[in-house]
Amino acid sequence: MKNRIVIWGTNGADEKVLIALELQTEASKVMLYTFPEALATAEFSGKLMKDWREGREVEFPEGYTTIERELSVTEGLLPDDLKVDRTDVIQRAQTEWHFVVLSTKLHQVYQNELAEFREKIQQLSTYDNKVFDGLKAFWDKVQSQSRDRNLFREHADSLRDNINVLFEDLKKLRSKVQEEFMSASSTVAEDFNKALEDIEERISAGGQRLNNVFDELKQLQQRYRTARLSNEHRNQIWDRIDGAFKKAKERKFGAGAADEGNAVERRLAGLVDALKRMEDSVRRDAEELEFQHKKVSKTEGQLEAQIRMAKIKMIEERLESKRAKVEEIKRTMSELERRSSAAKNKEAKRAEKENERQKVAAAKDAVKAEIDAEIKSRKDDSLYDAASTVIGDVLMDALDTARAVASVTADKVEEAVEAAQDKGAQMIEDATEKGGSLLDKARELAGIVAEEAEKAFESAVENVEEAISAATEPAKESKKGKKNDTVIVEDTVHRPAPVKENETAADPAKDAGDKGTDAGN
Repeated sequence: MKNRIVIWGTNGADEKVLIALELQTEASKVMLYTFPEALATAEFSGKLMKDWREGREVEFPEGYTTIERELSVTEGLLPDDLKVDRTDVIQRAQTEWHFVVLSTKLHQVYQNELAEFREKIQQLSTYDNKVFDGLKAFWDKVQSQSRDRNLFREHADSLRDNINVLFEDLKKLRSKVQEEFMSASSTVAEDFNKALEDIEERISAGGQRLNNVFDELKQLQQRYRTARLSNEHRNQIWDRIDGAFKKAKERKFGAGAADEGNAVERRLAGLVDALKRMEDSVRRDAEELEFQHKKVSKTEGQLEAQIRMAKIKMIEERLESKRAKVEEIKRTMSELERRSSAAKNKEAKRAEKENERQKVAAAKDAVKAEIDAEIKSRKDDSLYDAASTVIGDVLMDALDTARAVASVTADKVEEAVEAAQDKGAQMIEDATEKGGSLLDKARELAGIVAEEAEKAFESAVENVEEAISAATEPAKESKKGKKNDTVIVEDTVHRPAPVKENETAADPAKDAGDKGTDAGN
């Protein structure tokens, strides 16, 4: 696209003239030179057509006129008194030159932005990722304008070369920072790995060592979110933390429990990272918006001002969208935190119930073992206790019978007691023979919890003591009655009628023996 054209035409006096037009791009003006036919010799016109139009300088002869005109879309390039046969050439030049002016101004705007980036980078003492991102966004913008052919090739190439130089400067700074960062990241990752190794060992051991594992893993997770780690180290540590959570839950609650509730935690962690990135992006856009507002006040030229305002509008719309997204993420995080808290409470209750269940099971096993050992070591004592229970039943029946025949003489009462003792001795022998069966029954009942076993044992002892005590009291009363030739009975027992001749009194020994047999059965 040429900035100079030469064409023949006529002036207001209808005289033939040679017209030369030159675009002054920076000033957005057109210089118009007219040469009378007398000056426009074949040699001179040839130089204009060939050399001057291609950009080389040609000396003009004296007698030409010069007109300066503003480049405009609405007004023509030629004044009204100049006419040409090829008006299409003039019209096309006007359209193309208007585009050239706008493209050149756009290139100048980009040159100004490039100068600002160059100044920022020269002032950096260490790598700044925000500057790198800004330069990358600027290069993307230049590429877009070049693809749309809004920039001339030479302008786009010039911008590209200068931007590449700035990228190289930034990469040198980043390499230095990256080495320091990787070294620090390795140290932090090593600390995390040591802590996780200790936790994993305790998880494998199980038992009481699991009590504090979950709390320690949560603390590690909090440290992980703020730790300065490379992407490689970050992914590695996260996988180990997540795996440790799953192993701990499987160890404590069984297979399948590890994944329960993890979905909420993983999503919440992802949202925390997303929120951080979004807030960083909002901060960068806000800084860029502030920068553009400062620049728009110093903008020279309507085109640059329009471009700045367009950029401001674009950044404002982007900021509004991102801020809305930040609020949405915060609302989602609040809901997930509520659900996570509920899940943790549920998990804590379940763990508490599981601990109680394990304690009860352990107590049952301990009681069962203790009772089994006690039965083995005290077989004779157990047989004695069983026999004592039988004797207690016999004595109670004997006591009831003795009360029923309280009117009989003291000698008869003593005979009844002796008969009851003989029957009791027989039942002791029977109980001894059945000792093996009683032992087997005791073994079957060994699984009963300690509280029930103890109560049953104490109840049996109390029954024996009460039976012995109850049997002893009537004997004392009987002896006392013998001395006084009178039998004392409770108010509730009626004295029987006197025995007539030829009638036989009730045999207390026989009655006691019958009742003793019933009790034994």
